[in-house]
Amino acid sequence: MKTLLITIFLLISTFCFSQNKMIDSLENVIQNYKNKDTTYVNLRIKYVARKMFLTPADTTWTTYVNKTLAISKQLNYPKGIAISYNNLGIINHYFLSDPLEGLNYYQKSYAIFEKEQKFKKYEVGVLTNIGLIYYEQQEYDKALKSFKTLLINPENKSKFSTQFYIGNIYGDQKKLDSSIYYYKKALVGAEQNKHTIFIANIKTNLSIVQANAGFLEDALTSTNESLDLIEQHNIEGLRVTAYTNAAEVHLQNKNIEKAEYYATNSLKLNEALNSLSTQNTALKTLANVYAEKGDYKNALLTYQKHIVLRDSLINADRKLEISRKEIQYEADKHKAISEVEIERQKSIKNASLIGGSGLVLASLIGFVLYRRKQEAVSKSKEAEFNAKVSDTELKALRSQMNPHFIFNSLNSIGDYILKNDTQSASDYLSKFAKLMRLTLENSEKKEILLSDDISLLKTYMDIERKRFNSKFNYTITIDPNLDAENILVPPMILQPFIENSIIHGLAQKEGVGLINISFKTEKNMLICSVDDNGIGRKKATSTNNKSMGMAITKSRIEIINKLKNTNGTVEIIDKTEGTRIDVSLPIELAF
Repeated sequence: MKTLLITIFLLISTFCFSQNKMIDSLENVIQNYKNKDTTYVNLRIKYVARKMFLTPADTTWTTYVNKTLAISKQLNYPKGIAISYNNLGIINHYFLSDPLEGLNYYQKSYAIFEKEQKFKKYEVGVLTNIGLIYYEQQEYDKALKSFKTLLINPENKSKFSTQFYIGNIYGDQKKLDSSIYYYKKALVGAEQNKHTIFIANIKTNLSIVQANAGFLEDALTSTNESLDLIEQHNIEGLRVTAYTNAAEVHLQNKNIEKAEYYATNSLKLNEALNSLSTQNTALKTLANVYAEKGDYKNALLTYQKHIVLRDSLINADRKLEISRKEIQYEADKHKAISEVEIERQKSIKNASLIGGSGLVLASLIGFVLYRRKQEAVSKSKEAEFNAKVSDTELKALRSQMNPHFIFNSLNSIGDYILKNDTQSASDYLSKFAKLMRLTLENSEKKEILLSDDISLLKTYMDIERKRFNSKFNYTITIDPNLDAENILVPPMILQPFIENSIIHGLAQKEGVGLINISFKTEKNMLICSVDDNGIGRKKATSTNNKSMGMAITKSRIEIINKLKNTNGTVEIIDKTEGTRIDVSLPIELAF
């Protein structure tokens, strides 16, 4: 992602620098121009286009462009209005790091340009900017729609760059054949236009996709050609990413020395850029290089750094996802409330207009008002339900991976490494990495196979057993009549209860505790039980986490009941020794 944006910025800045001699004369013309007409607007637009990217830190650009927009509106000049909106989008997108506000301005600009054929040539830049924002926000379908619209735009004179962006999207989506196809088409166009920077960028991205697709010789050729271009033309802006990709390609080709060389140098060069995503990839590759060499201590230390950095990137992605959900939640809520209010106002207005038409009409109006009130109540309930769904998704998203658990696990791995207990560190790290991967893969899904959820729970409890020095044991029992490979359940539905059993029930118990987890059917419902022999709820020192997990799970089950018209429940049973929790869910088959 950042490599792509750096490249775009580099291209625009280079262009602007070549126009530097024109800027001073333009500025003088604008200052001496007396009339506020369309020519004056066009001069201001030219000035912005030539200088804005040379001084992105200049905080006066927003004021300058807003003045151009105000004059354009006074003149009723569509071209000036639309270009000003696009420039405000660029300022918010690139300079102020506010992509949502940038997207708002881009869309206003596009709405004007798409109305008239004579503005077709201006659509190209706006659609590209819109596509890039969707790409950054990982809204891949929307990004593809923008870029594929650009491919059929006759005014798009650099379709190879559009094809390159599409190749990036398909690469991120792991659609490797499609990614390779568009990269190769982009390469043909870039070579025809003799665009060296794009050629080098395309080839380094192509190399990693080819390697992941198993075309190792082709990947090696692409990465070597990219590195040659970078050396020949001194393209420093691409060197770090090219080195990172080259390390992975050489590693997959079993050339360990070259893989280590490029990974190490990528990390050194990245110190100046501080690109976390590039550093994360290079650390992972370097850890694999050390493992191939048999240097397990450095492999563990490097992989630990990779895990810590990846966790910070995951948290950033989570914040982005939470931000998206919050925005959608607010939008849905306000839309539903607005619709209800509009209907109510219409009802009042209609009633006042025909209220004097007699008893019959009054009865009819009463009936209509009653129906509309019922509809308004229904819509209001639907709005509340949608809000509850979004709110529950947000809370579940935030609680799925406890930060304290991650921190404690990494500390435990670090302790094993410091004690030179490589076997324990390797075992712990392997389980922790598996848990992280499964959690991230499953967290975005509404339902997963019961067998997959059990695998995740086993991994989680193995890690906790190791962290608590085998303070407890566990068993998992599945009714013989259940097909765990064909039953779907909400992901991590039991994890909050298991976590509370361990921390508040068993950790404070003298001796070794036991958790029994069982799955059975009863009256066409799946009964999932967590049964521990801990100290019980009354003796537990803290129940805050337990009540939070309980509330989130209850909300999730209420939503399932609403959507599927079922009667799932959560029941807590206090035993003489310990606690049992029964979660009842509707049976959902995968096939």
